[in-house]
Amino acid sequence: MQPTGQTGLFKFMKTVQVTPVDNLVGGQFVRIGYVPGRDRIVATFKARLGQAQGDCTGIFALAYREYTLDMLETGKDNIINCYAGPDIGGLFSWDDYYYVAMGHDNVNNVDGWFLARYNAVTWTSLVEPFFYPLAAGELPDDPMTALVNGQIDISSHFKSANEMGPGQATHHQFFTPDLKFINKRVLSEIPHINLSSMIAINGVTNFITSTNLLGDLVVMRYDPNWNYLGMQTLKQQASAPEGVAFDGTRFYVTYVDVSSCTTIPCYENIRLAAFDSNWSLLDDIAVTDFVPGDHKAPGRPSLTLWNNRIYVCYDQNENETFTESPETADIQVYVKIYDLTQRP
Repeated sequence: MQPTGQTGLFKFMKTVQVTPVDNLVGGQFVRIGYVPGRDRIVATFKARLGQAQGDCTGIFALAYREYTLDMLETGKDNIINCYAGPDIGGLFSWDDYYYVAMGHDNVNNVDGWFLARYNAVTWTSLVEPFFYPLAAGELPDDPMTALVNGQIDISSHFKSANEMGPGQATHHQFFTPDLKFINKRVLSEIPHINLSSMIAINGVTNFITSTNLLGDLVVMRYDPNWNYLGMQTLKQQASAPEGVAFDGTRFYVTYVDVSSCTTIPCYENIRLAAFDSNWSLLDDIAVTDFVPGDHKAPGRPSLTLWNNRIYVCYDQNENETFTESPETADIQVYVKIYDLTQRP
């Protein structure tokens, strides 16, 4: 049993459904951020298109929608890029947006990442998009993108005999803000899995991950030179902590609750937790509260923190049977806002 609201840190404000809209009939792999140059909240996602649009002749594209701080539509939305691989990730860094998509380089016949950087005010390209090949054994799926110690960290995991089980290592490729490669590192001190997040506070890098898809949620710590400092268990039976923020006093993490699961796939829900600076639990609330009979399956949560508000985003299968393909499933994007001003 997961803990429920203990100190009342989060005051629910509203839910906003981001898709469908116009030609964007569905969406998934959502990321959300505050863009100072517009004083707006922006959501990016892998959009399923109702029909070909511009240069995008395929089923999917990368798109964005812009909102006020109260999540009211501004009317500004568009396709960013036609390249949307099976798995995608993204990172807002002030007025910049970094994009990474799983792909295959047909020229060199290797798997890797499609990388790009955009200005999130004008959505002009700041770096010519390019394909970054990965070495043998490195998997480009479920990419994580983080800004750590002034570097862009893009990572996923290594192939193992049991790809969905424990014992995987995560490979990290470090880039400059202009996406120039610096070096790489493999984090393998503790068995863990992909679908993670990372944040650096006071020189300590906190890597939030899980020991298995149905395992423990943990935080592993590293110094600026990537020396391992130890691990702390945060939750039982939790997965996919793809959103993390810090307000100077507290950490906030959104994750998938798999406490009722015995096998994969299963019906899951999204939760939002708060921790103090030492990662002691302060509060933990349900973002979604579906049961199997609802046939709703939310997943891949992320968040952003701005002006005492937490914006939690996630995609949700509207009629989950675990048999649909991504091309036909009705998957939509949602955002929930929580106010923190009444916190103790």
